[in-house]
Amino acid sequence: MLALAVLLLATLARAGDVVVDVLDVGQGDAILIRTPAHKNILIDAGDKGSGVVEELTRLGVDHLDLVVSSHPHADHIGAMESVIRALPPKRYLDTGLAHTTQTYRSLMATIEANATIIYQTAQTGQVFNLDDRARLEVLLPDSARRFRDTRSDLNSNSVVLKLVHGETCMLFTGDAEEPTERALIDAKIGTCAVLKVAHHGSGHSTIQPFLDMLRPTIALVSVGLGNRYHHPGHGTLARLEQAKATVYRTDRDGRVTLTSNGKSIRVTTFKREDPGGALLPVAKVPKSDTPPLVPTLPKSIDPEPELTPDVLEHEACPFAASRKSEVFHEAGCGNAQKINAENLVCYASKEAAEKAGRRSAGCCKP
Repeated sequence: MLALAVLLLATLARAGDVVVDVLDVGQGDAILIRTPAHKNILIDAGDKGSGVVEELTRLGVDHLDLVVSSHPHADHIGAMESVIRALPPKRYLDTGLAHTTQTYRSLMATIEANATIIYQTAQTGQVFNLDDRARLEVLLPDSARRFRDTRSDLNSNSVVLKLVHGETCMLFTGDAEEPTERALIDAKIGTCAVLKVAHHGSGHSTIQPFLDMLRPTIALVSVGLGNRYHHPGHGTLARLEQAKATVYRTDRDGRVTLTSNGKSIRVTTFKREDPGGALLPVAKVPKSDTPPLVPTLPKSIDPEPELTPDVLEHEACPFAASRKSEVFHEAGCGNAQKINAENLVCYASKEAAEKAGRRSAGCCKP
């Protein structure tokens, strides 16, 4: 059955399709995006022992152009070091928020030891053009306005990404919680057909006003079978049912694959009897009369362009630090201006920098 499913999926994934795989990694997240321009993007990597490297190999992935860590909890980065060693990405993106665990420290040491990997802090307004009809947008975090004193600051400051392919839209939310979703509502991000449900469907996310705005037709829950957290929560599932979203769960459906042709999305699962999936309607990306905060990159003449973000790195960065240093500077300090973009970490306040374990630089004494 699995071989037949793979064969059918290969037939469905025509040239010009964007394929998104929500990998079955138990109680964790790992999402692979493959584009017509042969770009491979991985969002999170599940916990240690999740088998994500082996799964990527089975899917024929031989390189990674971009890896995104939504936030540094083990169920999202536990297997990331194995991924980095096996398939060193061209670019690595995370929240810029440090964690105290050995898993996080070891991962960052591995990234720093590989000079070919460009490290970058995620920031609202970044846009990665995957080809002329597909782009990946960073909606959060906003480095100038971090969420503080929430139920879980690491969760609330998750990297939130929007994948736009023609008329289709997919939203990837990490472990975002209610403050994150309210910020997205305030930003008026509009409708989006596919929602990767935040925080494995916990009751701390997927609030009703958020669903009212998004109007998703497809909801994806990455969750472990019989997990001790009782995810997904009954309330979350009830709200998704009320929103008339078709729910796919990795604990029940296994790997979930979405194939977008720019107009519609085909969903394929690998534990159902019908590996061909079903064609579902999608909500169109709303048109806006106002220009985006950061323009997308011009179309490249290179048939396989590098993933290059359109980012204003040093704006909205009151306090700056280098990923390779323990100190931080005020934005106006001369040493702050010398920090390479790929090493830049921004903090909204002195207190935020100190809370992240940085100390004030002696040169400018911020």
